[in-house]
Amino acid sequence: MTTGFFIALACILVFDGVVMAFFAWAVQAPRFARYRIRTPDRQRISTVRKAVNIGLNGVLALSFFAFVFTYFGGSLIVDQHLSVAVPGVLVFGEVLAALMLYDFMYYFLHRGMHHPMFMKHVHGVHHYVRFPTSAESIFLHPVENLAGLGLLCLAIAIVGPISPVSFLLVFFIHHVVNILVHSNLVLPHPVFKLFNFWALKHDIHHGKHLNRNYASIFPFWDQMFGTDA
Repeated sequence: MTTGFFIALACILVFDGVVMAFFAWAVQAPRFARYRIRTPDRQRISTVRKAVNIGLNGVLALSFFAFVFTYFGGSLIVDQHLSVAVPGVLVFGEVLAALMLYDFMYYFLHRGMHHPMFMKHVHGVHHYVRFPTSAESIFLHPVENLAGLGLLCLAIAIVGPISPVSFLLVFFIHHVVNILVHSNLVLPHPVFKLFNFWALKHDIHHGKHLNRNYASIFPFWDQMFGTDA
């Protein structure tokens, strides 16, 4: 992995932060009120507690990836420069395969997290926020944070090692989708159709049916196992 790879990774993280901040602002802004899926209710968690949890989970995620890159980077990413031309069809295949495998495994992780024991001690931390916004996308128990990131890396390792470009795209899509599904906004422009679909599906999981819509990216896992709503 080269310096250019880590610069690109840093740019993605900055972009994620901007997207998260924008949607966290927009869902509270009066001008976007008509696009909310649900209206905010009384906060059950203090702003300070949220900020501490989100900040620590961010640090934990960065530390996790630093560890993985140091000791397992060769199992995830092909040792080549970003400037090396990689066939578009290969990048598409690697990205699609890694994300589909991740989401398949995540479906069962997420479903398992709803077992009463894990719900009480782990996943319940995330669901304690009844009105999730993009900022709360990483309001998690640290065990769940590590489990989700671990599954992503495991999926990439099974498919890969993949090209640096493919890894960056997988990383980008995974993080942006996680932000958008918690946006609690349905925006009117057709370009947001897929984003709106994700947000509506996940809002049902948070607000109406805790035992439905476990998948994060691809809805057919829920359709296949009878948990679609």
